[in-house]
Amino acid sequence: MIAIRGATSIEKNEKEEIMNKSIELFEQIQKNNYINSITSIIVSVTKDITAYNPATAIRYEENLINTPLMCVQEAEMDNSPKGIIRVLIHCDSATQKHVYLHKAKELRPDMEDFNV
Repeated sequence: MIAIRGATSIEKNEKEEIMNKSIELFEQIQKNNYINSITSIIVSVTKDITAYNPATAIRYEENLINTPLMCVQEAEMDNSPKGIIRVLIHCDSATQKHVYLHKAKELRPDMEDFNV
């Protein structure tokens, strides 16, 4: 088992945007990796994201009804960016390509090769 990281950002705390950006991130991770099976997914959000649970969006859109998903609030640090959704996917995969989208690319400039 390995873990694959990913993050994205939202501009507005609205259900539709949270759903769309969460699904976009998950699908990009799947596209960039050869995931055979998923054991569990942990999703974290900054405290300003309250309109919808990104884990719920991923669970239902991707039909992961029997996969454990959990959403937690990210630790708040001075000068941390707002509007960030992060995922950590525990899976069986032949690859481990992390994905950072939109403003979340700024979180890991050292992983520029993985940023989409």
